[in-house]
Amino acid sequence: MKTAELERFRKKLEAEEQVLLEELREITGNKGRNSEAEVVMEMSGYDDHPADMASDTFQKEKDQATQESVRESLARVRDALAKIKRGTYGTCDSCGKQITLKRLRALLHATLCVECQQRRETR
Repeated sequence: MKTAELERFRKKLEAEEQVLLEELREITGNKGRNSEAEVVMEMSGYDDHPADMASDTFQKEKDQATQESVRESLARVRDALAKIKRGTYGTCDSCGKQITLKRLRALLHATLCVECQQRRETR
């Protein structure tokens, strides 16, 4: 892979890393606000309606799932950046062949070539 192309991938991955970090900050920031709201509600002396409690539970679970997904995406992006530093970015982890530029452009953190990915999905 040409140095200029590799540099473009590095910049895109770094930009994606920043987006994911910001998203993670927002999610964890929302948890703090939810906790403050919960304290106020507990201190109010009013009973919570079961539907309100269900909504709160759903939102917490949704936030946890989103946070986990963002963390996994961040790990994949950071792994790709580490591969750039090691000089192995764009090489299939399974067969060692070059991953096509088309695939890397579509999925910056691809670790498998199309053929190996298809084999993995059909198992």
